[in-house]
Amino acid sequence: MKLPGNISYLLRSKENEKLPDIFNEFILDSMFQMSGFIDCCEYRLNMLADGTELNVTDFGTGKSGMRKVKQIARKSSTEPRYGGVIQKIIDAFKVESILELGTSVGIGTMFMARTNAKAEVTTVEGCPETCKFAKSEFAKRKIANVNFINDDFDHLFDSHALSGQKFDLSLIDGNHTYEATLRYFNNIVKNYCGQKSIIVIDDINWSRDMYRAWKEISAKMQDSLRLNLFRMGIIFCGYGFPKGEVRAEIFKENL
Repeated sequence: MKLPGNISYLLRSKENEKLPDIFNEFILDSMFQMSGFIDCCEYRLNMLADGTELNVTDFGTGKSGMRKVKQIARKSSTEPRYGGVIQKIIDAFKVESILELGTSVGIGTMFMARTNAKAEVTTVEGCPETCKFAKSEFAKRKIANVNFINDDFDHLFDSHALSGQKFDLSLIDGNHTYEATLRYFNNIVKNYCGQKSIIVIDDINWSRDMYRAWKEISAKMQDSLRLNLFRMGIIFCGYGFPKGEVRAEIFKENL
């Protein structure tokens, strides 16, 4: 079984704006296997029920302490409808290399990794215990196309650990401050994007900081197509799409 190919099935326009026809042409015939999507949803449910306690260090807030996996998952869980859209984009644009800043317990990572076993996912998590837990869960499930890096995002970039690598898709989901979000975005655009790339920024309406960061990024990338899904913003660079921001919301009943 496969999900419908047209991304408009998953989205509805706001403020009388519609997705550009040229964008839908890329997605219209895109289909992906339902089995991978179901596996991701099952992983998410498992994390939401997991009572394992981890000694969590939050590099965004500087706070640390014992937290259960299910508590972490409730706050950082990628909902199926958003995971489905990311999967369709990965499939439609033939994404082969992915960078994720903010693994958490790996729910979003799983959605990306299970889209295409040939796509290489590099995921970065600052908290040692959380990174170790996610890595072990992926090993149990024999998910082999994910490279886990335990590092602070700023140190990762400062150390040039990813030098020479270019990513087709980058997802920023960690340290939700205005300054940090802009810093990570600018670093990725400058050093880790190819001629064509997709950048996803999660939680763009989570706080005033994140809203402000998205507005500034959107202004900077005004020559690109920006898809605003309220929870996340997606920027398509180098694809020749009509420029501008398209605001849409995802139908809850579809996924």
